[in-house]
Amino acid sequence: MVEASKQLVNVFVDCNWGKKNTDLSGKYGVRGYPTVIFTDSKGDEIEKLGSRDPAAVKTQIEAIAKKYGKSFPATFDEVKDAAVKEQKLVLFVFATKGKDSAALEEALFDDALAEAMGKFVVARTVIKRDSPEAKRFGVASYEQPVLLVLDPNAEKPEAAPLKKIVGKKTAKELLKEFQSIKKPAQPVEQGG
Repeated sequence: MVEASKQLVNVFVDCNWGKKNTDLSGKYGVRGYPTVIFTDSKGDEIEKLGSRDPAAVKTQIEAIAKKYGKSFPATFDEVKDAAVKEQKLVLFVFATKGKDSAALEEALFDDALAEAMGKFVVARTVIKRDSPEAKRFGVASYEQPVLLVLDPNAEKPEAAPLKKIVGKKTAKELLKEFQSIKKPAQPVEQGG
């Protein structure tokens, strides 16, 4: 069940038995504690926890993650053409299985970053020593999450990332990092 829950972003709300966060408990119709509610990224309720049996909880989490979870391509080459066509940069998320990575990925989808994230095509993979992408981009030895901002038009993007961000960051910190990226010059089209 713990492994299954890593597929979702977990948010714990302290209601102190109806004395705190009454706006949220009212919105979701919470009448008892603890209550588990699954929402989409906008906070709209998908469903409530159906059973407290561990096997049933695991099954419900996996079904929700499969139906609503975000899935990103796992290699640079899978997103390169789309990034070139859309004239966007590639944000390559190299995740770990730790809390810092979960916090970083949650921050990436904070509303404060919506506009900034619209400038990227996203790829995501988990850092593993034997991963070809982790080796290619020089992050195979990292134990913290790494974000690479890459120019899809570069001949060897792995040789010169536009930005490398390592470790847990807040949405505010990420916004500052993204705003400091110097956009590469667009390639000049050859006339014929």
